[in-house]
Amino acid sequence: MPGNLAKIDLREAPRFFEKFYRRYSRHFKTKTRSVGNKAKNYMLGGLHLDRKATLTNMPKVISGADSQNLQHFITDSPWKNEPVITQLQKDADDLIGGEDSALIVDGSAFSKQGEKSVGVKRQWCGRLGKVENCQVGVFLGLANSKGDRTLIDEQLYLPEEWAEDEERRKEAGVPEVVKFRKKPELALDMILGAKENGVSFGWVNADSLYGRSSDFRGRLDEENITYVVDVPSDTNVRQVGEAASIEGEEEPSRRVDELAEGLDSSRMEKVYVRDTERGELKSEAIALRVYTVEDEKPSDDEEWLVIRKDDNKDETKHLLSNESPDTSLEKLVKMSAARYWIERAIEDGKGEASMGDYEVRKWKGWHHHMTMVMLAMLLLLEMKLKLGEETPALTVQDTREILQFTLPRRDVTADDFLKLLREKIKRRKTARASR
Repeated sequence: MPGNLAKIDLREAPRFFEKFYRRYSRHFKTKTRSVGNKAKNYMLGGLHLDRKATLTNMPKVISGADSQNLQHFITDSPWKNEPVITQLQKDADDLIGGEDSALIVDGSAFSKQGEKSVGVKRQWCGRLGKVENCQVGVFLGLANSKGDRTLIDEQLYLPEEWAEDEERRKEAGVPEVVKFRKKPELALDMILGAKENGVSFGWVNADSLYGRSSDFRGRLDEENITYVVDVPSDTNVRQVGEAASIEGEEEPSRRVDELAEGLDSSRMEKVYVRDTERGELKSEAIALRVYTVEDEKPSDDEEWLVIRKDDNKDETKHLLSNESPDTSLEKLVKMSAARYWIERAIEDGKGEASMGDYEVRKWKGWHHHMTMVMLAMLLLLEMKLKLGEETPALTVQDTREILQFTLPRRDVTADDFLKLLREKIKRRKTARASR
């Protein structure tokens, strides 16, 4: 039998879930009560439902679950998500942390209607490829060279117009300490927080939204954190060794895309990146020592400029890194390619842990939901790695299907269904009236 599937004891899956839940249950207690069972039901509902894992649908599959209780748990319950994330990061580090792993930053947008959901506005939605009414979250992932990955932190981007609107802030429950912060600032906070929590990693990856920020790169460098980050094609650089043309004139600088186009193609090297389902992925790449130039002034520190074009893509990537001058091209390319895994991690969150299926409008509810999503993702990763000892071909998706097959599922009677239907219609009318 392929991959020793016969050795998988399906009876172990529910016990694995219970053991995982007990490890975190203490974080769902307040001074007066425990909401641990609601946390458990919320996770179960998200894992069981393939589509629309909403509060109205969860009671259909989870025995004893009530949509109003789940709504209170996720929206208003006073449990704090920070201790959950702290433990989650330590557990993720034990699983996949190390010098061969990367902390990776990326954003994700969630389409929303109306103006009440916290942080919503017309802004860039990458999934749709256009400006749309949406919320935007900034996420931090941890991934190793084998492609094992999970999300370990989150921040909701609060646009400046929201941050300055006291009435909207109050209605959405935005804490007073929360001020307007740019996305690279949110990302930096999460990276430094993970480092402080003991997460071990070799470098940081981020796309050009973050890489274009000299403040973001400079602060990472100050913290002795290695980065390999994408930068926009119009980033200006001067190659190390290039001198000013004539005294009194500007030092020569070029856009990175112009520099790439002017290179002799024979200088590009073929570099192995990773294995894929279609075979080996390789890149044509070169690494040059440069100074970035902003406002016609070169930076004080050298960086690597990595120019990379994957075999299966027409796009040319431009990246900057503060890795040591003696770093090989092969290492720089492999490090740069790790950003792929945050995209896969966010796909995992949306596809397997109901990341985009939330019915909350307030600040606390958004962070509570994303914390529960990250817990579910960690659970799936732990199970995949454990079962993968016998069956390496298992995916996160396979692991979720095992849980769906083995975890208790409610047998809904006709009376139950009518009751749930009445509640759903009532909630829909209430939501319309609220809007």
